[in-house]
Amino acid sequence: MSVDDALLALAAAKGIATAWYDIQGTRRQTTPDTAFCLLRAMGVIDDRQGAAAVLADLQADTGWRPPRAAVLGPGQTLELPEAAGRDWHLDLDRSSAAAAAPPLVEAIGPDGGLRITGLPLGLHTLTLAAGRLSIIVAPHSAPTVEQLTGRGRIWGVTGAVHALWRGGPVEAQPRGRYTDLGDAAAALAGHGAAFFGINPVHALGAAHEGRSPYSPGHRGFLDTRAIPVDGLPTADAAADLIDHEGDRRAHDRALRARFRVEMASDRGAAGVADWRAALGPDRAAALATFATFEALSSTHGPDWRRWPGELQAPDTDAVARFAADHGEEIAFHAWAQMTAEAALANAQQRALDAGMALGLYLDLAVGVRPDGAEVWARPGTFARGVSLGAPPDMFSPDGQAWGLAPFDPAGLAAHGYRAFVDTLQSAMRHAGMLRIDHVLGLERTFWVPDDGTPGGYVASDREALLALVRLEATRQRCLVIGEDLGVVPDGLRQRLAETHLYGCSVAMYERWEGRLRAPWHYSPGTLASFGTHDTPTLAGWWIGRDIDWRERIGHTDPETAADMRRERAGDRHVVMALLAEARLLPDDIDPGTPPADLDEAMIVAVHALLATTAAAIAAVQLDDALGTIEQANLPGTVEQHPNWRRRHATGTGQFAAHPALSRIAEAMASYDR
Repeated sequence: MSVDDALLALAAAKGIATAWYDIQGTRRQTTPDTAFCLLRAMGVIDDRQGAAAVLADLQADTGWRPPRAAVLGPGQTLELPEAAGRDWHLDLDRSSAAAAAPPLVEAIGPDGGLRITGLPLGLHTLTLAAGRLSIIVAPHSAPTVEQLTGRGRIWGVTGAVHALWRGGPVEAQPRGRYTDLGDAAAALAGHGAAFFGINPVHALGAAHEGRSPYSPGHRGFLDTRAIPVDGLPTADAAADLIDHEGDRRAHDRALRARFRVEMASDRGAAGVADWRAALGPDRAAALATFATFEALSSTHGPDWRRWPGELQAPDTDAVARFAADHGEEIAFHAWAQMTAEAALANAQQRALDAGMALGLYLDLAVGVRPDGAEVWARPGTFARGVSLGAPPDMFSPDGQAWGLAPFDPAGLAAHGYRAFVDTLQSAMRHAGMLRIDHVLGLERTFWVPDDGTPGGYVASDREALLALVRLEATRQRCLVIGEDLGVVPDGLRQRLAETHLYGCSVAMYERWEGRLRAPWHYSPGTLASFGTHDTPTLAGWWIGRDIDWRERIGHTDPETAADMRRERAGDRHVVMALLAEARLLPDDIDPGTPPADLDEAMIVAVHALLATTAAAIAAVQLDDALGTIEQANLPGTVEQHPNWRRRHATGTGQFAAHPALSRIAEAMASYDR
């Protein structure tokens, strides 16, 4: 067997796709170079010549090994006929063990097999001589809209925390905080919204200078930059853009001043101690590790890969000595997490108290930065030297690398799926709804090597991950939306629908035979919206503002841009026809002549069209309702476009009486029943 053949055979054995289909339906072959890079990222081999030996060992090992996970429904029995189970140990999920009767473990068959009955809901661990098995007992279905709200359909609004402001002089309000989130949710509840959705609020990293909420350092902890503080100076940046880095520095100084005041009182110190004690041992240990990373980053910089070697893992003597010498700094970061938790919990409570059926709709980013706290804190759980991304398509001919570390499926399983579970629990703790960004990653992820080698697909433990989502969603009574845009593997959408994990129907992408699809034909098991945070706004889409940007920064050549504008003109005519068919066009509008831009009446009409959707959930984007032209984020750019720096056009103080919001709410009321 040649080296290349051994690489491809070993890749297939380790869950790397040796061939796949792109968005055009073209079959793509995984090259030996790609196979080598992905195997090396998993830690399977260090050089190409090692593939044959590792493959031979795999083929020679004919002994029984437990699978990574076993997924059961409530009341189901697990049988392992070949377990050789004389020596075994069963650890029950701490969340369910205390309330459940002990399960029954019986020997079966002549080879020392095991039968386990009576397992409660939870993530349990069975340790055998042949290896460790995660046993996931989960409901067959996640909670549904009707189960959680008593309604057949619901609607809500989406925005972003950083883009919120109270009203008055914008330049005096650098960026939104959790208090603004509570204000916005309460005001939107008055319009009848069942939820208010925002971009992720994961921890970005105390020393990290980036601003994208989709590039977090740790998804198990919160963004402390959104903690409300007093005494911040007037922002120096232009009023129409947020100076995130200037705000980070000023906010850090103000937050530390607040910490010193609170810790100077016995009540403040006791509050932190009580909170940490209530976390439980696992969460408290994770907090200590995270706070230590944050303190280390303040001294050595945000990228742990550039720290001294003895600090590049969380359990070294050098890290322990650092922690002993920097107790106050570590305490500050732990306190900041407590404060952020309290502020986000308060925002959720305000939303519910104001009448929202579900309250906050939070967002789970697809991954974490490789230089951040979570990768440092969980050695062996993430792949190294590769980035999550997407294969080439019509919008990104060179493909995409998102700068995020993927889970190594084998490493995630070897650590009992704890990183995934902890992430879900953190994201759902203060949410009535959760969006899972790029839910396709629960079946497979696209890894892009850092050295420029073409990427390839790696299989995930789909049924185990989906079961864990259902389990945590049931425990926390949380509705789950999976962002299922892009190249969707066959059968995934059906599997999501079977288990009541909702998909997405994005109006500008919903097409049938080349034309925009009427909203009344959308799938019921989805959340319908006109666009997302990564697409043009409604007003911007109408005038082709996104095409202008792509051409301006060189992502699209003039000829392609002209073709895109012609296609967009056709889409506008389809929207006009749909509005006319639904009898929603304003009286003074000719259905055959789309207006050059959208006024308030047309914006309301398009949302009334969205309200005809068959989807169980509908979302109105704040920027769409407010007539904003510029979009929040232009994918594929970093500095060429002011991503994540724009504020919403109206302050939260004006939400309750805003004419467009009121009229759109009236239109959505006919849908919400």
